[in-house]
Amino acid sequence: MADSLREKIDHALADLWDPPFAVLRQQLADRFAMELDAASAETARAVRHSSAESLNLGVRRILHAPTVTDIGAALLEAASGYCGRVALLVHKGDLLSGWRTYGLTRNGDEAAAEALARSWAGIQVQVSGSPAFAQAIESRETVVSLSLADHLSAEIVQLLDLTAEEKVYLFPLSLRQIVVGVVYADGRGVAEGVLSPAIEMLCAVAESALEAISSRTPVTARGQASEAAEGRLELPVARPAPPPPADWSELTAEEREQHLRAQRFARVLVADLQLYRAAEIREGKQARNLYGRLQDEIEKSREVYHRKFGPAFTDYFHVELLRTLADNEEELMGPDYPGPLVASVTAP
Repeated sequence: MADSLREKIDHALADLWDPPFAVLRQQLADRFAMELDAASAETARAVRHSSAESLNLGVRRILHAPTVTDIGAALLEAASGYCGRVALLVHKGDLLSGWRTYGLTRNGDEAAAEALARSWAGIQVQVSGSPAFAQAIESRETVVSLSLADHLSAEIVQLLDLTAEEKVYLFPLSLRQIVVGVVYADGRGVAEGVLSPAIEMLCAVAESALEAISSRTPVTARGQASEAAEGRLELPVARPAPPPPADWSELTAEEREQHLRAQRFARVLVADLQLYRAAEIREGKQARNLYGRLQDEIEKSREVYHRKFGPAFTDYFHVELLRTLADNEEELMGPDYPGPLVASVTAP
């Protein structure tokens, strides 16, 4: 009887107190969740803002660098924010020679950092014996490689104490279609690893800065010993590409492959326009003024194409614009379209 009465009292108290406390618990949980979401969103905004500011600062420093040496130093400093360790090698013939490093040691040991920087400045890598570097130089595209001595470089693997499973990133630097340097980056010591899109953007900015300086100042070849002694970065002589022949049959096998790569790259650029600017393309064709509708986008893509293949190279971007967007009717591009900026090679 007493037990039955106790159960009734317990049930009565539960009915009286549990619902309000349950509501209160739910309200508190909802409030905490909203505050956490707001804090997370604010943190994400702060991170994005900080990252954008950092990238913008790096771009400005590279563009305003007064010499080739300053461009290289600004590039390494800016890129260090998007990887663990970063360094630059200068490309001359079949050799890559170490120049400077940034962040190769992050434990505060300045003596070790200086020793490693000196070792890097004296390192030499044969391109023909390093497939990963050879691929980056040949393709002029970013290469991701495992740290294998027979694929990357035995000298670099040993110097940087790399393990086989570590990924390294190689970013080529080009001037007038010639790779003049390679930026090495890995994710040692940082949780985020290598943020390759940011470093690729910084390298593209550095290429533009190098092009601007080389067009103003004659580039002369210097001895490697004097460069190392002065800590200066000098570019090898970069000769402009000769005008292409008018006949595909006059090209060598290597030249044909280069033209094919340019054609593929132009198709990718125009395909992006098709994907993201479909409405403007339709309006431009109807108005017979594609260039008028897409001038900014076309010029940005054209600049990317010429930065990669050089202003003296065949304008396959123009060819692809006409073929894909204008159905081979140049009149559809509109009266202000400048046309091809260089002569074209006719493929069979």
